[in-house]
Order: sequence, then structure tokens, then C-alpha cells
Amino acid sequence: MYKRQALILDAALGTQLAVNGEVLPDWKNSIWSAHALIHKPEAILKIHLDNLEAGADVITTSNYYVTPIILAKDSNMHNYKELTKKALELAREAIHLSGKKALIAGSFPPINVSFRPDLTGTKSELEDFYGSIGEIYKNNVDIILCESMSSIFEGNHSSKLAKEFSDRVCLSWTNRGHQPDQHPSTESLSKAVDFSIEAEVECTLINCSHADMASNSIKHLKRAPKFGIFANSSTFKEVDLSIATKDVDAIHHHNSEKISAEEYAIIALSWAKSGAYVIGGCCGTTVEHTKQIRLLMGSK
Repeated sequence: MYKRQALILDAALGTQLAVNGEVLPDWKNSIWSAHALIHKPEAILKIHLDNLEAGADVITTSNYYVTPIILAKDSNMHNYKELTKKALELAREAIHLSGKKALIAGSFPPINVSFRPDLTGTKSELEDFYGSIGEIYKNNVDIILCESMSSIFEGNHSSKLAKEFSDRVCLSWTNRGHQPDQHPSTESLSKAVDFSIEAEVECTLINCSHADMASNSIKHLKRAPKFGIFANSSTFKEVDLSIATKDVDAIHHHNSEKISAEEYAIIALSWAKSGAYVIGGCCGTTVEHTKQIRLLMGSK
């Protein structure tokens, strides 16, 4: 059993909603997980509670797809600020009901569709967006998590705004695709880590890549004072790389092989043994992944 404790971050919200039989529209062309936040918030509360019971030290607010650009895809009008408040309230309620001493990570998500740095928006749009949800998080969350950052431009503005509202900021880059050293923007992970170090964020992470590819990124991540990983429940399996330059998400799924919660937990344990400060799960992971990681990590 592993003795040094890394913080365990909760598993993927969207995947667990689907596993639980909830409505989950397509993530590229709709409001995706925001549908549950709007229409069935109790389903999100249950997932928070289940992750806490499984052993998560940190739960993330459920506003990943609660942005003005994404919500505009729905036929009904929605206020992203009010929905962000709702996501925060659900996380706080879950911790209260569970009686656990867990932390809340307030999500700073991409303002537009994930893994599309070309759709990131302007500097002023990012400042308005992150500034407004930062105000909601101020003194109400333990950590602000800038997640799935696909370019240094995006990571720069999200983390800069986050630091105005919290002393604890974690900056998570994504290297989704087939190159563990490269972002969807084609910028190098090494340069992104350099930025994280200069920005003096608490922890530099990788998320939403294959688990084995995330392992290959540790050599870069370890240059930061603290690093973490919450990857997908899959490994890279080359099938066809011809679409690599056209759609990093397509190549990710086309060249992948799913792994079980137990297999994922073994890989996650290796991250902890390499010095990871935070470990958790992204796409394809469930509460069972959280449970298996906790079993291998041992009791708190």
C-alpha cells in the first residue's frame, strides 16, 4: 500500500451521468453536462456524494460547459453566472451532507468547445468570463482549477484571472491527440510548463489525454514545484494517424483502447509514486475509478 498521500480528485462528471442513465447530449454540438445542471441538479449532487464516499479529497464544480458561448447553443436562454452559482451550491451541499473534510475546486473551463484553441475567443472575452465566475468563487472555493487548457494564450488568461480570486490555483493543460509533448495549439508542453512556473501556480497538471501518454508527460511536469494528472480511462493504440492534423479529438478516440478502473488505478498509483501532488480522472472515468485509486492509495 502506498504511504505518501496525493490528493485524489473526483472522476468525470459527463461519463458518470451517462453511466447513471441520465440525459447527456453530444458535447461538440450542445450544452452537454450543463443539461443535467439545468434540468436535474439532483443527479449531479448524487455524483458528488458518490465520489466523496469513494474517497475523493477534492470535488470539482459542475460548470464545465456553463459558458456564455456554449449555453447559446440551447434553444432556451440561460444565465451562466446563475448556473455557476448553482454548481457551487451543489458542491457545498454534497460536502455538508457527506460530513467529509473535502475540498472544492472551482472550475475555470475553456470558454468554448474543448480542444479547439482556434475558438478560444478574445482577450476581453476571456477576462469578462473568468472575472465574473472568479467573483462567484472568491472565498467560496478552496482551489480554482483551470482545466483542459489547449493553448498558452488560454492558460495565461485563465490562471491570471484565477489568481485575483484565490491563493490556490491549479493550471491543467491538455495534450489530447497523439503527441504527449504537444498541445492542440501545436505549442510544446515544455513551454506550457515554463509558463506555469513563471505564473507561480500551485500545481501544474495534465488532463484529458490517454493515461499512458500522461505518464510520458511526467518528465516535463516534474520541473514544476507540484504536478498532477487526471487522464482518460484509455491508452494509446495506433490505428490511423492520418487525421492527426485535422482533429485532435478524432485521433484521440480513433487511436485508443479503453482500460478498466483497476488498470487505471495502477497507472495513477505510478503517478503518485513519481511525485504527483494530485491524481484523478477525466473522460471515461467513473466513481469506480475513484474507489480503486483510493484502495491502492490507502486510507487517509
